[in-house]
Amino acid sequence: MELKHKIMLLKPLMLLLPLVSFHGIHSQSRTEELTYLQTDKGIYETGEDLWFKSYVFDRSTLSLSGAGRTLFVEVLDGSDSIVWQEKYPIQSGISDGHIYLDKNLRPGDYRIHAYTKCSFTADTLRPYHPKVIRIVKNITDKGHANDSGTERKVSRLSFFPEGGSLIDGVAAKVAFKGTDKKGMPADVKGELREDGRRIARLESLHDGMGMFMLLPHKGSRYTAVLDDGTEYDFPNVESSGLSLHLRKQTDEYMEFLLSQHKGAAPQRIRLEGKMRGVKYCMAEGTLNEILKVRIPVSEFPLQGISEFTLYNDNGLPVAERLVYLNPKRKLNIEIKTDKERYATREKGKVSVRVSDENGNPVMAHLGLSIFDASYINEAVPENMLSYCMLSSEIRGNIHNPAYYFNDGNKDRLRSLDLLLLTQGWRRYVWENFDETKEPAIFLTDEILGRQTVRNKDMKGKIGNSEQILQVYGPDNDNFFVSTDSLGYFSISTEQMQHLRGGYIYVKSFLERDKFKPFIYFKETFKTSDSIRTGCRYYVSFIKETEDMGQSLMDYPVVSKDSSILLSEVTVKGNKGRVFRDKFMGRLDSLAQEDFGPWVCSHGWLENYKEGYTHHHDSRYCPNVVDDGEPKSKPVIGKKYHIMKAEYYGNGTFKPIDSRFVTYEGPLYTEEELMEMNNIWRVKGYYGKREFYKPEEADMLLPMPDARNVLMWKPDIITDEKGCAEVEFFCSDINTAFVGIIEGTDGTGNLGTAKCEFRVMKH
Repeated sequence: MELKHKIMLLKPLMLLLPLVSFHGIHSQSRTEELTYLQTDKGIYETGEDLWFKSYVFDRSTLSLSGAGRTLFVEVLDGSDSIVWQEKYPIQSGISDGHIYLDKNLRPGDYRIHAYTKCSFTADTLRPYHPKVIRIVKNITDKGHANDSGTERKVSRLSFFPEGGSLIDGVAAKVAFKGTDKKGMPADVKGELREDGRRIARLESLHDGMGMFMLLPHKGSRYTAVLDDGTEYDFPNVESSGLSLHLRKQTDEYMEFLLSQHKGAAPQRIRLEGKMRGVKYCMAEGTLNEILKVRIPVSEFPLQGISEFTLYNDNGLPVAERLVYLNPKRKLNIEIKTDKERYATREKGKVSVRVSDENGNPVMAHLGLSIFDASYINEAVPENMLSYCMLSSEIRGNIHNPAYYFNDGNKDRLRSLDLLLLTQGWRRYVWENFDETKEPAIFLTDEILGRQTVRNKDMKGKIGNSEQILQVYGPDNDNFFVSTDSLGYFSISTEQMQHLRGGYIYVKSFLERDKFKPFIYFKETFKTSDSIRTGCRYYVSFIKETEDMGQSLMDYPVVSKDSSILLSEVTVKGNKGRVFRDKFMGRLDSLAQEDFGPWVCSHGWLENYKEGYTHHHDSRYCPNVVDDGEPKSKPVIGKKYHIMKAEYYGNGTFKPIDSRFVTYEGPLYTEEELMEMNNIWRVKGYYGKREFYKPEEADMLLPMPDARNVLMWKPDIITDEKGCAEVEFFCSDINTAFVGIIEGTDGTGNLGTAKCEFRVMKH
């Protein structure tokens, strides 16, 4: 029977079944989120501010999500040590904030892990994909090695049969990938031999990847031999099984060939198409030897990777193929400056226009950064499209993912298919996964806590009555919350937003001596850190990076009036006071008034160091006055005489130590102050910072302007015509600048674009 006749006979059985109820499959309880982090640049000098904008998407639709209300952000160094850990509020899927990069950080690559309660769960099997930044002492030594241009030698050659397996007598597409000993792509040139006879030429097409067609035979011996004589093993040929081959792909449809070896018994098969975990289509039929299935692309509403899985007669998955769909379905962002060249300190304007794939204007939420092009992290070629559509969807570190989303690369779609055939490939491992099971969410947006008592007679209970707690913010704003009968309480995200600025303090009104109250809070970062250390993480890369030396040249930047621009001026005393927020400062002041050190009329500093007192008897220095003179408060920075003595009674004593000290202020630790006041604290939302935007008058000042980031605007919203305009001022740095803009329309369409210009000295 001819193949065409077979297909015609079976065609009535092959029904395309769009799953109109797919939203029910991906129910709200199974909501997973994907977090993309946009930063103001890619390389930072120590002591600088990092500005970021976070887009929190529903993973299945890439629409802005409203599930998570709190963004957890951690910065980790190369040894996995945490150097920053804070929480930020999310509003309608958008969050923006600030990270301070301490001046004592060691140069190197750092990872930023930003997540929500719905993007990082206790049962997650996914690796995480952090944002990678580079930190340097000075931008003149950012540590990026230049490409040598030398040909890389293949040290590993891997083969990937389409669908997963080679079946005896069934024609198959086979992809391959060559890498060097460091995992970098290496060009492949060689041949495939069957029983010593050449049957296919092996030559990579992009990043060491290529493909060829093969009719495999079970009894044959296959060997890959490169031009340098190196031999590599080839996958085994299976005697039976099912094959899944993408025969043709257009903008309108995908045509698959489903095959099994000749003479196999007919079986009922099913082909399912998913995208981001959501089932969009299914086809069923009876397979004899070959069966053609054509699926309309219109069944998939989004751009991205679709996963087609072939199930056998027993309902088990036996083959899989990843296909990239709808590459044109995105935001087209046009960005341009009003000039190509500016003078230092000149005012500039950026115009933005956003349209969809059909050229219609789009209202979009965008983030824009304009910065010195020297601060581009060339070693990490990632943008919003490549991260959301590719890097976060397949396993492994991806070489130059942004390449596949640059319309200027004519072979990008063919090369992307090669990437999916190699890096997205797997032999299917069946896992019993219950899609209705809710994820193990351990994080909470709000702050959860409990008040208990440690009095043994109370047996850990407060009683069958609610208790009132007073909640303070770092600026002394406060309100009351009540516990339930077991002592549990919560502080909502709205209340956290109201008290935003750092720590949140909770005061108990239970008597400390009688009840010994204790307040503890549900752990957030500690649990997530424990889970994260057990997960793999993947990053994007484009080239090897050299180790950054310890000695870094420090070239100053010179302003237009030839004065040297100082990046930072720090004035430090010999021993500075501990910084306290307003609330802790108030507690400190009260503690000083009630229990603090004081100066008697004779000039002795009392009650400052334990055991040091000049007046052993209160009759000689009463609490209120001394010799008719009131006590005075010590002055920070002033020297006072202190003494420690052994007293024998009757006014006799023996001096043990007598010295002058400089009064440095309160010696209470924050823990002591909180214990004294029956107060506990927990991290709230990190404080809001404002990016510095100079005014016209600032540009007339003689003070040097060394800004390398001219504009950071995370909240650009285009109008009904899809347009927006922003203004900026150039600094005294005369170099090339780049503007990078990214954003979303909120419904699943994403876009990115950039512009370039130069600033010249007058």
